[in-house]
Amino acid sequence: MKELRKTKRDCRILSGIFLFRGTDKELSESAFASPSCTCAEFETGEQIYTRMDFQRSIGIVLSGGLKAVKGDEKDGQGIVLNTFESGDVFGAAGLFGSSDCYVSEIAAVRCSRVLFLPQSLLRDLFYREPRIAENYISFLSGRIRYLNTCIDHFTGGSAEVRLAQFLFTLEKGEKGTVKLPYSLTQLSDTLGIGRASLYRAFHALTEKKLILRNGRLVEILDLNGLRNVCS
Repeated sequence: MKELRKTKRDCRILSGIFLFRGTDKELSESAFASPSCTCAEFETGEQIYTRMDFQRSIGIVLSGGLKAVKGDEKDGQGIVLNTFESGDVFGAAGLFGSSDCYVSEIAAVRCSRVLFLPQSLLRDLFYREPRIAENYISFLSGRIRYLNTCIDHFTGGSAEVRLAQFLFTLEKGEKGTVKLPYSLTQLSDTLGIGRASLYRAFHALTEKKLILRNGRLVEILDLNGLRNVCS
C-alpha cells in the first residue's frame, strides 16, 4: 500500500456515491478535505482487507478494480462474492459491527486507488446531515434484500430459474449488460447446481432470446421475459 495525495477528480467520485445523494455539495467536499479521509494505492494482487486485518472505514474505488473473496482461492475453495470498479463502495459490513472479523477478503485485481472514509468521519456526517444517515440505512436495507434474494437462488427452483433469478438480481431490474462476478465453476457452486446444468440453463435462456452470453459478459435482451422465468 502506498499513500497518495487526493485530487479534484477523487472529490467528484466521492460526491457521487450513495451517501451524498440528495445532499449539498459542501458536505462531500468537507468530508473529502478532512485529514482522516485518506487515499492509497494497491498493487495487483495486494490485499486491502483480510478477515482479521481491516479498517472500520468505507472504501471508495477511485480507479482500477477489486474483488471480494470468501474462502481461500489458493486451494480452489475461494468464491468471488463481488467485484468493485471505479465509483463502487465496499466496507460497510465492518463499519459499525462489533465483530473482530471481516466478512470476506478484499484484494486488488489490478493496480487500484482507494479513498477511505473512517467510522469517526461518518459519525460526524450523520450528526450534521440526517439525510446521509438515511442514505446509509437505505443502502444496508438494499443489501439485506439482495442477500435474501440470493438465499432464494440457493434453496429452490430449477437450474434455469436459479440462473434467471441470479441474473435479474445482478442487473438490478434494468436492461443492459452485466459481468458475472464468478467463474462458471464458482457460479455453479454458488447456485447449488451442477456445471452441466448451468450450461443447459444458459443455453435455454439464450434459445428463448432472453440473454446473450459472451464469456463472463451477459446481455439481458428481454428483461420482462427473464422476470417471468423467475416467477
